[in-house]
Amino acid sequence: MRAVRTRRPGSVDALQQTDLTVPTPASGEVLVRVHATSVTRGDVVLRKMPALVVRAFGEKPKRVLGHEFAGTVAAVGDSAVGFAPGCRVFGTTSGTEHGAHAEYVIVDAEGIIAEIPDHVTFDEAAPTPVGAMTAHHFLDEAGVASGSTVLINGASGSVGSFAVQIARARGAVVTAVTSARNAALVRGLGTDDVIDHTTTDPTAIGRRFDVVFDAVGTLRERRVRGILAAGGRYVTVRTRREETLDELMAVRDLLASGALRAVIDREYGLDDIAQAHMHVETGRKRGNVLVRVRGEEGWGL
Repeated sequence: MRAVRTRRPGSVDALQQTDLTVPTPASGEVLVRVHATSVTRGDVVLRKMPALVVRAFGEKPKRVLGHEFAGTVAAVGDSAVGFAPGCRVFGTTSGTEHGAHAEYVIVDAEGIIAEIPDHVTFDEAAPTPVGAMTAHHFLDEAGVASGSTVLINGASGSVGSFAVQIARARGAVVTAVTSARNAALVRGLGTDDVIDHTTTDPTAIGRRFDVVFDAVGTLRERRVRGILAAGGRYVTVRTRREETLDELMAVRDLLASGALRAVIDREYGLDDIAQAHMHVETGRKRGNVLVRVRGEEGWGL
């Protein structure tokens, strides 16, 4: 199978497409034929991070990167339950040494994996889990509900664009902080107001919010105290969190209902994954960067 490996920590020059043996699922594992994946900011960080540092954060180093995937179950281990060959699935490789920048990936059957809703495509499902689960987690933590006033900093990014939609689905009143070039995008996702951070300091607008969600990690708590309502909450992606299957199932329900969609900035093939990394590194991506994994005759099972 084709896979993109990281030969050493560092620049995109360390990414190398290679041929690997299709893995065999162990007893409680699922083998997924990957149709689409993504490049996230986390993938870029891991590409640059030495293995010892990765282990210090409690993660397993990945020679093949790629956290998100969508595809078809190709095989299941003897004791794996809940999935059968042919099932369309999506999820993440969280906690494993396997990455999804390959034609096949091994996933724990009890891990972060779920069936894709019938009307949702692989391209729509693949870039959804990380950003949407993160947004869902922090909006839950902040207690966002109907009538809540919410300021989302970085509303045009992956986490931010999902946060706008999830907050709106809960009946919140959403103010988005982004640049002028992304104003139309976030308005299309359902924001009630947009603040252009290039011309206006969102912490000096004289308004107060029940929740301030920093979806890009650039707003420190001390700066937002003056715009929090009494009893208001500040949450940020700078806080470490663990993915859960319950979060993925909640995201799946939102996809199934039509309340959630992935914003796709650019699309790449597996052969062009270095370019995908370079685009993410610019810090100017809108929503998500999709990578289509194109199989060839004779590859795999």
